[in-house]
Amino acid sequence: MNVVGFIIRHRLAIGSMGMLYAGKTSSVLVAFFFLPFYNRLLGPEQFGVVAVILSLQALLAMMDLGMSTLVSREVAVTSSTGRSLFQLIRTAELSLSVFYVVLLVGALFANYVNVYSGSGIGWSVICGAILLFWILVLQNIYYTTMIARRDYTLASTIQVVGVAIRACATAYVLFYISATLEAFIFTQLASAIIHWQISRFFCKKSIFEKLIYSPEIKWPKISDAIGLAKSGSALILFSAAGAAVMQLDKPLISVFVSAASVAPYYLASLLCITPISMLAGPISQYFQPVLLREAAQGCSVTIQSVLKRFVVTILLITGIPSCILWVYRTPIIELWTGQASNADLISRYVEILLPGLAIGALGFIPYSLLIFAKDFRFQALLSTCMTLITLSLVAFFSSEKNIEAICFVYAIYHALSTVATWVRAMTLPGIKDYARYSAVLALMLMLVFLSILWLVGFVFFYK
Repeated sequence: MNVVGFIIRHRLAIGSMGMLYAGKTSSVLVAFFFLPFYNRLLGPEQFGVVAVILSLQALLAMMDLGMSTLVSREVAVTSSTGRSLFQLIRTAELSLSVFYVVLLVGALFANYVNVYSGSGIGWSVICGAILLFWILVLQNIYYTTMIARRDYTLASTIQVVGVAIRACATAYVLFYISATLEAFIFTQLASAIIHWQISRFFCKKSIFEKLIYSPEIKWPKISDAIGLAKSGSALILFSAAGAAVMQLDKPLISVFVSAASVAPYYLASLLCITPISMLAGPISQYFQPVLLREAAQGCSVTIQSVLKRFVVTILLITGIPSCILWVYRTPIIELWTGQASNADLISRYVEILLPGLAIGALGFIPYSLLIFAKDFRFQALLSTCMTLITLSLVAFFSSEKNIEAICFVYAIYHALSTVATWVRAMTLPGIKDYARYSAVLALMLMLVFLSILWLVGFVFFYK
């Protein structure tokens, strides 16, 4: 009976992890398949604007005023009623709404200046894009809330279906009705609104467990929204720094280096970031709510069990693909790029970047512990300082046209941020024992893993 129960539990865990992967990777896969089609329909000029919009969308998704982290943490650890949790979500909605109203006013003013100088775009595109950003950020809060409630299948299904429908509807409109920038924006917006409403509906159902609208839930005040934003001010700084360090390297390089020379760096960065964005992210989304809930209950044996599974899973799921990519990087890159002339250069950049990014994937473990400890201020200061140092070095080496050195900078950045986060977690009273346990376990498993790889490589090399 125990064996049957063990199998059932692990099958459920694997199923939940699979749904998280589907939800996490849906946007990446849809973009991979649909963006070339949009490019052909819209033409280079309009698609250039679309590319900028999609880049801003990704940037703003990382800068949600810390609301998704604050809300998901509270949902994962709290014993509060559904009424108080939904009140928190409403307050987060109001905080983001105020932020996007300010952003809309600023964007319209900037566009007015550009229109006056003859270089602006239509106000409808500006309004539609800002509304799209706002809707998608709100929808992400509902998604992370349902994940924190362990409604993995429901949340991921809504996410996958919503992303796919938005992409298909946009392709249909562009192909059959109007291949214009306005058509792209407003089709995306209409689909996102439907996705948003469905997500909010099921998020509320997940919290209350019964679909009963309670009139006792009061609408939050502006002061409540400001207070919540202040409580997450460190997270705002943290997310802004993280977005900057991941997005601003390429513009800085472009200032000093030609586009042809920068292209291999873009491709190498894209190839290396896959293990973190598509593999480590869903693992963290699965284990973080479980870890927060067990830590809130204070059972050390259960917490160590969760940490053990967290460490082993993230090492296996990200470590093995990273090693395969690193060892076979040249044939993989030649297959991916169609044997481009700069494949050797891309391979060299991947050789430098990938080990640092693989270590960076482990950073989700101490990060989850710091989230439980509410040590947001340290994370913000660390992220800001490392971002400033990293981008300064990027600017310097860009001026020297030394992209290989920039690869070393980013490899060190990812590895060092993981080490620094773990060291910090080891100093905090409530979590230091768990941080030490997870760090020692990760180090031991990494040494075993690398020893096995070396042995296998040694045998095959001399065979």
